[in-house]
Amino acid sequence: FEDAIQLSRLLELTLTGKEGGKAIGRVPMAGIPHHAAERYCAELVSRGLSVALCDQVETTPAKGSLLKREITRVLTPGTVLEEGLLSAHRNNWLCAVVCEQSRWGLAVADVSTGEFRVTERDGSDLLHQELLQVDAAEVLWPSEDTVQNTVPAWCPNALRLTPLPRTPFSAQEARVALLERFRLASLDGLGLSEMPLGLRAAGGLLRYLDDTQPGSAVPLELPTTWQ
Repeated sequence: FEDAIQLSRLLELTLTGKEGGKAIGRVPMAGIPHHAAERYCAELVSRGLSVALCDQVETTPAKGSLLKREITRVLTPGTVLEEGLLSAHRNNWLCAVVCEQSRWGLAVADVSTGEFRVTERDGSDLLHQELLQVDAAEVLWPSEDTVQNTVPAWCPNALRLTPLPRTPFSAQEARVALLERFRLASLDGLGLSEMPLGLRAAGGLLRYLDDTQPGSAVPLELPTTWQ
């Protein structure tokens, strides 16, 4: 359907199709060779798109049914791990932002190296500069508007902005995410007690990693703070 048409245009592929019956009509289709998937995925991710990977999860189907398939990975600009999709000359930062009036919390992680940092400061102009400085590959933020993709003033226009539901960025959800991910009994000692917005940003970032890579926890270092 629409994805096949977009794929054929972006990757200069031949658009084919198959008949879907009288109710549907002809269904547009486009595909790539399996062995060339990484090259094509790299091109799509570099354009700011996300790619869902769906694999077989069983070898023997139940009687009379097809082999079961599930989404096993979602490639996004800030979550790629494959060497062929990464630049050797810079970090690939995934960022998460939580703002309340002029105060903001920022969590940044490079999933290819495991580095994980958190900060909290004042001033939207300073946040704008910080995101430019780290050259974020993808910026997550809790928003009521997850469809229209309205860009807030603090986000540089050139960056990929991913609006998400607010729940994973709540204080309680964030604490649970950090405790479970790093198998901690307490968050004392992480330096986040004076950074409630930074803590919430870190929790939302961890939840996003779990959602895009189900069944395999991305290895991250304990979060460090900076000013």
